[in-house]
Amino acid sequence: MKHPISWLLNVGTPEAVRRVPINTISLTGELLGQEFESSLERDLIMLMAWRSELDWFQVQPVEILFNGAAGAQRSYTPDLLVSFIPRTTSGKPTRKPLLCEVKYQDDLRRNWADLKPKFKAARAYARERGWEFRIFTERRIRTGLLQNIQFLWSYRYAPQHLNHRDRLIRMLDDMEETTINGLLEACYLTENRLGRGEGLWTLWCLIAQKSVLCDLSLPLTMETRIWLDPLLQAEDSGDEDL
Repeated sequence: MKHPISWLLNVGTPEAVRRVPINTISLTGELLGQEFESSLERDLIMLMAWRSELDWFQVQPVEILFNGAAGAQRSYTPDLLVSFIPRTTSGKPTRKPLLCEVKYQDDLRRNWADLKPKFKAARAYARERGWEFRIFTERRIRTGLLQNIQFLWSYRYAPQHLNHRDRLIRMLDDMEETTINGLLEACYLTENRLGRGEGLWTLWCLIAQKSVLCDLSLPLTMETRIWLDPLLQAEDSGDEDL
């Protein structure tokens, strides 16, 4: 059975190099079928999974062998490999596959001498394969965008109230661009507030599923400006002019 949201169809690849061990120190779990070993890694996966150009990702995807300072062979396993979908016209990916390491800034500072040769080996490994290697800290991950994604995450597959969905889409198509509150005011007049709660729930679903668009880098409030996905035609627009 296909995934209900097309931009998550191909998330996940075959078994990772090593499975994340369950422990009692860092938060562990599973997201979209992929295990994570810290809340920061989970947050990066959420950010990557939200991107419409994402093709698939794999946690702990490769084991990289390199020589340590004393000449002894060592190994290093990055946290995440992300691949992006090809452009429709050229058939080339929107960007190179991304090999990712997730580290807290304090950890980087304390252990830089030990981590530096690992990262150097990872960059060389990625370069040979036409990938990029990036280090992600909480400063790059835990942004306003992530906060909005965390709020919307549970609405991605939540059931919509279809009658409210049709009403919201038709009205937003007519208004072209407005605020969340403005759309609700237009759909549910002051003298008739019945269904406004269900309408707001459905609107969060539409935003989470990218049928209704907004700038998620800004705080998500009732005054957030929204507009309809250009590819989405207003449904059941009526046959009056036919």
